[in-house]
Amino acid sequence: MVRGISLVGIGSPEEVLAIRRRFPDAYFELPYNLRNLECMAEAASGRIASLHSLCPRRDFFPNFASDEGIVVSWSYGEMMKDAMTARQLGASVLVLHPGYLIPSLVPSEKNARLRLMESGELDRFIGISSGSICTDDYISMPEYRAAFERMLPNLMELSDRLEKMGIILAVENLNPRAGYMLVHPDEMLEIAKRTKLHFALDIGHLHVSAERFGLDFLHSLERILSTGRVVTTHLHSNPSDRQKGIFLDSHQSLDGFPMPWKDALSMIGKSGANMMLETVEDPMHNLELIFS
Repeated sequence: MVRGISLVGIGSPEEVLAIRRRFPDAYFELPYNLRNLECMAEAASGRIASLHSLCPRRDFFPNFASDEGIVVSWSYGEMMKDAMTARQLGASVLVLHPGYLIPSLVPSEKNARLRLMESGELDRFIGISSGSICTDDYISMPEYRAAFERMLPNLMELSDRLEKMGIILAVENLNPRAGYMLVHPDEMLEIAKRTKLHFALDIGHLHVSAERFGLDFLHSLERILSTGRVVTTHLHSNPSDRQKGIFLDSHQSLDGFPMPWKDALSMIGKSGANMMLETVEDPMHNLELIFS
């Protein structure tokens, strides 16, 4: 197990070097929004645990749930580029948002992605308009199940390809926005039973999902960790609250909201999975939380 931080909210090599001086045991994840790969990778050299695809940033995310062959083919090609980058930088884990319900590629730029998700094409899957949060029965709807069944063999094929390169594919759970895949703990349990795939467990996304579906957060975390497939985690918090109707994936400080983050860290620590902060504020404070 290693502990560290994603560079998703870190903008310069100087910040990376300052983290290394203060936390010499810290590792790094290179994020999907990284453009200046060469400079940031040099600053993090020798301490890069994982890459979050697609890295360096491209205009679109992969979509392994698509029913369009050209989209899936492009997704394979770009992931193999990332695998080569990971191998060159000494990273052993490649994190992936596995797919989307729409057949096209999904923009990596947030506002463009939200416009696509809110264009009307997904209206029948939206249960809560604010944030385009999915319906209660989203993951059991026929269109979703068809996409899920397309996605699994593609992910297994990708995992096999990466394994031959010495890279572990870590499939990430997403927040429960209509159009996203892998938004409920039950899906991860199903994947664990049916495949050899590994996971990147994002506890902030899990918190949003737990609030949306009325689940106990820590029990859901325990169930997923019990599969033995979680190789890395993303750590951050958000103000999601089912009673208040708030479902927000804001990637704020780990201790920013009344989420049982200390219990979550204890459980993750016992599992042996990597602990990688994915916060967009106050990196030094958050690193203190996981290294104290």
